[in-house]
Amino acid sequence: MRIGLSGKGGVGKSTIAAVLSRALARQGHSVVAVDCDSDPNLGVSIGVGEPGADHIRSLLDQSGPRRHVPADLTPAELLDGYGYPGPDNVTLVLAARSERAGSG
Repeated sequence: MRIGLSGKGGVGKSTIAAVLSRALARQGHSVVAVDCDSDPNLGVSIGVGEPGADHIRSLLDQSGPRRHVPADLTPAELLDGYGYPGPDNVTLVLAARSERAGSG
C-alpha cells in the first residue's frame, strides 16, 4: 500500500502522515514515511524530536552542481543508509532539506 498526502501548507499533512504511519506500524505493517517537504517536520510529528530529526540524512545529494539521488543502491541499502528509526518501528526517510535560502 502506498499513501501520499498533498495540499496547501499548514493544513495538517505532516500530522496526518505521522498518525497514520504510527497507527499502521502498530498494526504490524512495515512503514516507511518519506518527508518530501522543503521544510521537513515529519520526524518531529512522528516523535523523533527535533534533535533526532536534525540527524536524519537527506536522500537528495545537494553537494555538487547537480542534485541527485544515489543511483546504484537497492531499496534495502537505501533504507539502511538513509532511513532513520522512529517510534513504533516507523522508518523515516528525508527526501531533501533546504541548506540555505534559495537552495530548496
